[in-house]
Amino acid sequence: MANTTTLTGSTVTITLDGSTDWVWSDELPFPDGVRLKWVMFHPSAAGDTLVIREASTSGAEIFRVKCTGNADDRVLYCKGAFLRPVIKATDCTLGTAADARVTMELC
Repeated sequence: MANTTTLTGSTVTITLDGSTDWVWSDELPFPDGVRLKWVMFHPSAAGDTLVIREASTSGAEIFRVKCTGNADDRVLYCKGAFLRPVIKATDCTLGTAADARVTMELC
């Protein structure tokens, strides 16, 4: 299975496969980065962890969250920050990868 990314209007929805890194420049038609209003993590299970980095798989962490259950959605408000988000698969722990989602709202 591969990561899936959909861009509908200004909303990006990402379903991770649990083993493949997600890089904005490979998945979105914005090669220089994106301006984000917010990022939301919808976990699949208790203990799910998501880490989003800036620009590369070794970049600075811009969002790290560990959820207490599958209804424990977490939000990072970005206020229009220009970012180049990357999700390194080995940074994340997902109970059921296909059930976890990341949603980003673009400015």
